[in-house]
Amino acid sequence: MLICGIFFAISLLTILLDFTSIAMVCNLFGLLFVLAHFLRNKEMAKENHLIESTKKVLCNLREKRFQDINFKALKKDNNPYVSELKDLSEAMQKQQNRIQKRTKKLHEKNLQITQLLGSISHEIKNPLSIIQASIETILIHKEMEEETQNKLLHRIMLYSKKINSLLNKLTLSESLEHHVITIKMEKFDILTLCEEVIEGFHNYLLKSVYQDKKIILEGKNRLIFADRILIEQVLNNLIYNALKYADTQVIVQIQDDYIAVIDDGPGVSKNEIVNLTKKYYQGSSAKRGSHSLGLGLFIVKEIAKIHNTKVEFFTRQTKKEGLCVHFRI
Repeated sequence: MLICGIFFAISLLTILLDFTSIAMVCNLFGLLFVLAHFLRNKEMAKENHLIESTKKVLCNLREKRFQDINFKALKKDNNPYVSELKDLSEAMQKQQNRIQKRTKKLHEKNLQITQLLGSISHEIKNPLSIIQASIETILIHKEMEEETQNKLLHRIMLYSKKINSLLNKLTLSESLEHHVITIKMEKFDILTLCEEVIEGFHNYLLKSVYQDKKIILEGKNRLIFADRILIEQVLNNLIYNALKYADTQVIVQIQDDYIAVIDDGPGVSKNEIVNLTKKYYQGSSAKRGSHSLGLGLFIVKEIAKIHNTKVEFFTRQTKKEGLCVHFRI
């Protein structure tokens, strides 16, 4: 501005001294200088605006306030960094989404572990309490009747088997998941194996827990090539799961290319079917107050993988059916 004043004073002096042409030149230089100064200030204001808007975006990115960033306004202002800022924002949002998903999975995993520990605690403490009470009764009443003593001993054996079954199931699920299990493929009759498994249920659960339910076997002799011990585990898991939800009966059918286990319970929702084979998934059993570990159907799925086959679930196909499971073998 000082320079502008000097040019103005010189031009005024030249006019007074009658140097009009020189005055015009001075005025022109003064005008050009004013214009240059104005343009420079305008450019500086624009640069300051770009710096401030960029700083604001970076601040929002740092604080993860992605919704507050207006890239359209930046583009309108011809911000030279709009493309880089947008890429950075998208990358940070993706990273944030990944972190949120991992956090959610960790939370779900921790919840599953907590539920699992609670279920294991219940499943072990309850039988142990019964075993302990039975042993104490035998020790205190040494002269009790033989029939009563046999009942108590039978109860001890029953609940010891339950604890053993629980521990075996936990071990097997880990072995299957991490592929550290030895497979022994052989030919055997699936009907004979079904009869043996069902007889085990008659001697155990159908006598003590599910006295009002029955298991019906349908089908003919058929040779299959598989791991006999693992297929026995499949049958045990499917029948046990069906018994828990059956109203009166469980039907085991031997078909040409699969084994079907069908209960006459309420079935499950179609949305729930996709979760049935997830590890530790308890679903309806949790709602009913059951302390299931959520491993039975997970084990069935893993055994199906080993045999390069699949397990299928159908619900409420007829009025008399609840959940129907097909194990293709």
